[in-house]
Amino acid sequence: MKNLLYKEFKLCMTAPMLIFYAFVCMLLIPSYPYTVAAFFICNGLYFTFSQAAADNDLLFTTLLPVSKADAVKGKLWFVVIMQGLFLLLCVPMILLGNRIHPDGNPAGADCSLTLLGGMLILFAIFNAIFLPRYFRESHKSGKHFLIALIGVFLWVTVFEGILIASSAAGQYIPFFGWIRDNLDAFPKTPGAWTAQGILLAVCALLYAGANLLAYQKAARNFNSVDL
Repeated sequence: MKNLLYKEFKLCMTAPMLIFYAFVCMLLIPSYPYTVAAFFICNGLYFTFSQAAADNDLLFTTLLPVSKADAVKGKLWFVVIMQGLFLLLCVPMILLGNRIHPDGNPAGADCSLTLLGGMLILFAIFNAIFLPRYFRESHKSGKHFLIALIGVFLWVTVFEGILIASSAAGQYIPFFGWIRDNLDAFPKTPGAWTAQGILLAVCALLYAGANLLAYQKAARNFNSVDL
């Protein structure tokens, strides 16, 4: 696996993948749906996978002394590392954004642990849709990306919409009020820290489960492909 990851970073990494990390600074924009920032990492992954398809990377990998399942696993670990790095970069931006905008974000999720959880689910949806389709028909990566984006932006709409609704209706509906006070803000009380910590842990488990399912389905699809 170490050698496969080395191959991914050495031969498949593209400049757009690295450039899109700068979009973490979007977490400092006032009144902006911050979950969208994670989309640009998916965009960078799309460029990387498209270039790999153009370079016949999957054919090259199968000529190495590795199984098709290992080739899928190498790609998946590359994706997880890229997404995990973005989330790590989000942490200082969340702390800084909370200081710059202490009154929160009226356009959706505030800079908080809840935002990280929302991004994890966004990545989970993208991986679960894009990767299995890519390993079935890598030359149609653009089509697979567009289909994955439907799922991604449906999630952004639902996630950000719930948090916007919690701010608007929190004083009238107790459930939305609880979300507003405990989830849709940088945690400042023990109860908020606990609620957001549990939410982030659940999102991390869902992310791990989605990646496992994506791997299993992608491996089956790739095994059925005659290169």
